[in-house]
Amino acid sequence: MNFCSLASGSSGNCQYIETKESRFLIDAGQTGKKIENLLGEIQVDPKSLDGILVTHEHFDHTSAVGVLARRYGLKVFANENTWLAMEKTVKKIPKSQQVVFETGKDLEYKDLKIETIPLFHDCVQGTGFILQDKDTKIAMLTDTGWVSTSMLEKMAHADLYYIEANHDEDLLRTGPYSFALKQRIASNRGHLSNHHAASILEKLLQKKKEHVLLGHLSTDNNDPLLAVRTIREDLARTNIHEGLDFTMEVAKPCEPSRIYLGKDQG
Repeated sequence: MNFCSLASGSSGNCQYIETKESRFLIDAGQTGKKIENLLGEIQVDPKSLDGILVTHEHFDHTSAVGVLARRYGLKVFANENTWLAMEKTVKKIPKSQQVVFETGKDLEYKDLKIETIPLFHDCVQGTGFILQDKDTKIAMLTDTGWVSTSMLEKMAHADLYYIEANHDEDLLRTGPYSFALKQRIASNRGHLSNHHAASILEKLLQKKKEHVLLGHLSTDNNDPLLAVRTIREDLARTNIHEGLDFTMEVAKPCEPSRIYLGKDQG
């Protein structure tokens, strides 16, 4: 299985997953043209995609879902509440391309197993995705303000964790946002902070050289170097060390990450 973050942050989110038999986008929160260009940078033809998995209806995750689905005949996977909430953004998609799932239940598509987990976010019904083929497991967790024990159990034993590190708590508190917006972001239906991400990784990492890719960083309330340093230091205090026990990088706002390869590809 291959994984690449194409865009990550409040300006738009889109990730790419590839197995031997299937190719998917997770969200499509840039313009259609921009996503086509980003795919081109990693030498992926949009015509080869099978579909788009949608986490929730917010514009920075759905802005090009309808455009790409119609242009390339892609299947779009979302739960019923998300379908209703994103209708104004994605416009009309043929019924034959609509796949409605129930969050909390597993899906299968060709050689790809898709576990769905509920998110705690200020949307109608957010969904996190855990993706597996016969060799590799990838757990994706962004746009949630709280993580339950059952979510952790499903995410456990992954080879790659794409996890939100949205804000530094001090920068958020002293930053330019309104008090109401600060409260929303910091709430249990907002976003995970750097310290929150570290505490989750402490529970998940098993010192097996897992990959950690930090995503959805706020431009105003975080900094890539600060996020990495905070998480590195928090984990080191629990005897989990970057480089020795795991690797860590930050997904860029609108530039492909490196391509993370499945076990069977080295």
